[in-house]
Amino acid sequence: MGGCVSVELKRGPQGKLGRRGGKAGEAVCDMKGDLWEIDGAFLMLMKQLVPGWSGGNIPQEVISELKNTGRYQAGGVLLSAQPTSSGQISLQIRSAD
Repeated sequence: MGGCVSVELKRGPQGKLGRRGGKAGEAVCDMKGDLWEIDGAFLMLMKQLVPGWSGGNIPQEVISELKNTGRYQAGGVLLSAQPTSSGQISLQIRSAD
């Protein structure tokens, strides 16, 4: 009776908590899809979202969908985009489950 309970939070590579214990990542790109900032979780999840992707820029079919709808989903991964005041795009990626 009266025992102590300890809870450990699992954090992603950049110290961010993912939804439902999954990983989440962030990046920033320009309007052409060229990546300017990227974290490790984003890199890992993008490779799951777009098999064969090697980095550098967001594939054209993905950036077109992001510009149209603000989201792209495939392979159990959801990528969402939000324009910034500086004319760039803030990207968030996470497992879609």
